[in-house]
Amino acid sequence: MKKSSLILSTAAIVFIFASCKKEECHECHYDKNGSEIELGKKCGDDLKNIEASGFTDSGTVYEVHCHEH
Repeated sequence: MKKSSLILSTAAIVFIFASCKKEECHECHYDKNGSEIELGKKCGDDLKNIEASGFTDSGTVYEVHCHEH
């Protein structure tokens, strides 16, 4: 019985660690008047949202570019 519980506990721990994936992060910037304006590292939903919506500066929406370093 103890062996069965140990195997089940080990399997549960392995499953938990395997199902938790690391959040994806990238450095982001936008181009304004020929210059790259750095926005820093964005992760997860923030990364998806800024890539989809862009960055607004003084009423102008700029396309955001994100990439790994």
